[in-house]
Amino acid sequence: MNTADRSIALVDAAMRRRFAFRRLSPEKPPVHGLLDRWLRERGLPDTAARLLDELNTRLGDADRAIGPSYLMKPAAARPEGLDLVWRTQILPLLEDQLYGTGIDVEEEYGLPVLRAALGRAPEEA
Repeated sequence: MNTADRSIALVDAAMRRRFAFRRLSPEKPPVHGLLDRWLRERGLPDTAARLLDELNTRLGDADRAIGPSYLMKPAAARPEGLDLVWRTQILPLLEDQLYGTGIDVEEEYGLPVLRAALGRAPEEA
């Protein structure tokens, strides 16, 4: 463990002593379906929820699954907003998580690929 890891470990231990922790997974309630419900309540298209579900299915790892909060913004319901969130938040996170695996993140998890898997045209939101 290097110095930075040790200092983080101390903070982590201090946090665990002071607070209760509950694991929340995008594949299990209450998080599963949250984005879809949020979009429906606001009369927004369900595309972001379907794309997120497809992404997490492709990832196939609960520890790497992406939660709904990135897309729980009205702007993410518009094609340009969704694209911005995907390019600047979701893909960089996946690049960090998958560093050194040889996986081309854009090729595997980019919006055009996921939209095609859902049978949607690239310009659809």
